Amino acid sequence: MGINGHKKNKYYVRILELHNNCGFSLVEIMLSIAIIAIGLFAVMSVLIIIIKGNTHSNRSTAAMTLAQDRLEDFGNMDYDDIAGTYTVYNDPDYYLLATVANNTPVTNTKTITINVYWNPATSTSFHKVRLNTIIAQ
Repeated sequence: MGINGHKKNKYYVRILELHNNCGFSLVEIMLSIAIIAIGLFAVMSVLIIIIKGNTHSNRSTAAMTLAQDRLEDFGNMDYDDIAGTYTVYNDPDYYLLATVANNTPVTNTKTITINVYWNPATSTSFHKVRLNTIIAQ
């Protein structure tokens, strides 16, 4: 006797050979593609977030560098020449505003505040970096 109670003969063996179930069915292939697509979608979502974060970091680093450069310019000036409000439009992506307050917080000091603004490509609101320093006479 053969499998499932059938008589084992040469025709039965040939039928079993014709119905060999090796390989993948269409349902298995479609399910595999769906699982891979979901995984790739998740990876792409994370990559987009990482790219946006890197862009923001690059822009904030550039803004901080602009502010530090302007602060160094003030440090190289004579104390009496430091006054007023300065705006710098040299860079199309950044707006720099420097203000000087006399006798703040105490007499014979100047408080310098430097703000650098930029508008990121992915947002409608401005971002800002601020540096403050106090210079004494």
